[in-house]
Amino acid sequence: MIVSRITTQKKNKNRYNIFIKTNEIESFGFGIHEDLLIRHAIRKGMEISQSEIDEIKKQDAIHQYYTLSINYLSYRMRAESEMVDYLVKKEATEEEIAFVMEKLIQEKLIDDVAFSEAYVQTKINTTSKGPNKIKQELMQKKISPATIDDAMEKYSKEIEVEKAAKLLGKKIRPSNRESFRTQLNKAKQSMLQQGYQMDAIQMAIEEIDLEKDDDAEKEALYHQGEKIWMKQARKHEGGMLIQKVKASLYQKGFQGDLIEQFIDEKLNEEVES
Repeated sequence: MIVSRITTQKKNKNRYNIFIKTNEIESFGFGIHEDLLIRHAIRKGMEISQSEIDEIKKQDAIHQYYTLSINYLSYRMRAESEMVDYLVKKEATEEEIAFVMEKLIQEKLIDDVAFSEAYVQTKINTTSKGPNKIKQELMQKKISPATIDDAMEKYSKEIEVEKAAKLLGKKIRPSNRESFRTQLNKAKQSMLQQGYQMDAIQMAIEEIDLEKDDDAEKEALYHQGEKIWMKQARKHEGGMLIQKVKASLYQKGFQGDLIEQFIDEKLNEEVES
């Protein structure tokens, strides 16, 4: 087989089409990147065997996957598992993936240790996620447990408590028409789901001296109490009505003295009416 013609590809000026003539019949042979064209000194009129063509195609495929990988890395750092998944989606073979990954790792373009450290620091700086959530995300990226543990040292208890305190300040507001205890329990549950540890949450509560606003608490109870009273009064009266209202307000986290005060006022209203 003879290389009969070499042309530049229209959509990519760094790639070339190689045409082969066999028994005076010309046909398209293969595409190749400029780097490999030079490396193999491919030129018009040279003889080339099928085995050489196969090897060049293999090298070119690897070169293309490597180039795709570099572009994929240009947006942000990637974990080793992310890069492998990306190459699988691009239909690279196991052999091609192994070769590309080895090259990327050798060049320090893929480094799970550096990735994990950067990932943790970025999440600390840009999100409200707790350490357990970030650790879970790294596990999903198939980072080794030892590497995760080392990276998570960046997320100190001091940082966790500081971030937890800020979150609590946002989640618990005097204007909310729920009891302080209900708000606090909801905040704790939400923060546990965000990856905060209970000891850090408790430390945050103590640090910001979180206490209920008595006026807001009373306003919330009366707001909830009126709705509950109206609902239960449709079905009950007398002692049963009072019992049902008390039970509902206790479930919503209000304290007994405020509940009793509300009940007394409602009973006085009924006597006066």
